[in-house]
Amino acid sequence: MKLRIINDLYDIASRIKEIDKRYEIYFETELQKFTLWANGKRQVVFPYDTLDVRAIEYTYATRVENVDKLIEEIDKKNEKYQQGRTALMQDKVEDEFSRRLRLAKI
Repeated sequence: MKLRIINDLYDIASRIKEIDKRYEIYFETELQKFTLWANGKRQVVFPYDTLDVRAIEYTYATRVENVDKLIEEIDKKNEKYQQGRTALMQDKVEDEFSRRLRLAKI
């Protein structure tokens, strides 16, 4: 069941509506999450348990107009992750190489 949020304590629904008139916020009881809808289609499932200013920031960040910026951030995080994995593998190889050298000298 979807419960439409029109009025809330911090006026988050109306502030999000200012971003785009098509936006509507619902609380989906099956998901136990707040969701953002536009033109009858779900746009976002907010990753927060409460409806607060983070929802506004999340709405701005996930807008289609910001897709290039989002992809760039994801690419940077993936690159950093991959560098960490590469360094970890290099450390493991060096440790194994050192171990085998020590064993060979015996």
